Amino acid sequence: MALRNVHVHQRVLWSAVGALCAAFAMAQRAEAHVTPEPSFVEADARTTVAFETPNERAPHATTSLVIEAPDGVELSAADAPEGWRLELAGGRARWTGGRIGGTRAVAFPIFVTARTRAGTVTFRAIQGYDDGESVRWGANLTVLPASGSEAPSQRFDRALAAGAVGLVVIAGSFLVLRLIRRRPLQDP
Repeated sequence: MALRNVHVHQRVLWSAVGALCAAFAMAQRAEAHVTPEPSFVEADARTTVAFETPNERAPHATTSLVIEAPDGVELSAADAPEGWRLELAGGRARWTGGRIGGTRAVAFPIFVTARTRAGTVTFRAIQGYDDGESVRWGANLTVLPASGSEAPSQRFDRALAAGAVGLVVIAGSFLVLRLIRRRPLQDP
């Protein structure tokens, strides 16, 4: 009976942890007003990323979006949403000519090639409105390690050597602990 209660408590705990993680992820997504989709790219692979942008200042309309890429990330032109024009200069993309009114959202696609190490990179986004105001946002994108022919070579020999050194250290630690335990705690 006690074992069954442990399993029930574990399930409840894992359910709570899962719900907490989901709530945290949703809260971060709601806070990130310009959101890249997908939220990850593979290193050194050209990927279409759409920066989804809602209008958040009704009754004003969004009339421009600027995305500035971090170092090591290249941008190239993709088809602009209907009614919008894309101007691309280096690591900066600017969409103008359209309007996002009410509480609608528009996805602005662009090709992204991340020539960086795996990890999180942050794009700077500037959302412009018809009253001349602008708001700055950060938009995070996760860079995954490259795969296929673009992936760095695997160094099995180095991994094997590191594993062997680790085993020697562990075995040596056990030997030292055994020698220490055999000594008497008090002198006779």
